Amino acid sequence: MGVPPAARRRPSRLQPPVPWPVWEPIYREILRDFGFDPLRDTESARVLDGLLRGRPIPDLGSLLRGRRVAVCGKAPCLARDLEGLRAGEVVVAADGATTTLLEYDRVPSLIVSDLDGRLEDLRRAGGLGAVLVVHAHGDNVPRLPFVSRLERVLGTTQGEPFGCLRNYGGFTDGDRAVFAALAHGARGVRLLGFDFDDPGVGAVKRKKLMWARRLLRMAGVV
Repeated sequence: MGVPPAARRRPSRLQPPVPWPVWEPIYREILRDFGFDPLRDTESARVLDGLLRGRPIPDLGSLLRGRRVAVCGKAPCLARDLEGLRAGEVVVAADGATTTLLEYDRVPSLIVSDLDGRLEDLRRAGGLGAVLVVHAHGDNVPRLPFVSRLERVLGTTQGEPFGCLRNYGGFTDGDRAVFAALAHGARGVRLLGFDFDDPGVGAVKRKKLMWARRLLRMAGVV
């Protein structure tokens, strides 16, 4: 079913949860920018949906609604930023930030991951009570079966959501974590361990960080 041209125009602001007709033109722009194949995203989503179908879907609203949230990225500054964690904040980890948090004896309440980080750290955090939002995209199909080793998992997709999968908006683990928190009623979101100008990353990662900052600006977070 086609999306009306007016709905396809990329908005200047995003208010999570972002409806698919609003997110789709942004998704298509990301695909063009990186040369990604949407069919691979769809294949990955189908695999993840099949792995999670029939399993309980965690209630993120009960975890995030009305709460202040600290979303942690895995930039080197995270260790320093953790000193500024505030009492009562819900700690949300973007994938690899889980490892740093565990090293500092902090278990995130929620982890948003495409399974690109240390899988055993994700499993350990899950065993300590963390809920995981696992994301399907065209490059991580071989890692998706790892969800069978995790207890509380909600699945997301980059494309149009279907089955038990969600799409809250966002592109990288960090900004998707922000979009998920806002979509579930977080009262406010702070960023820890984010460095959008990190000189130590490669060209592809630098472009992803540019997109992350762009999307977070559209959501009014940076």
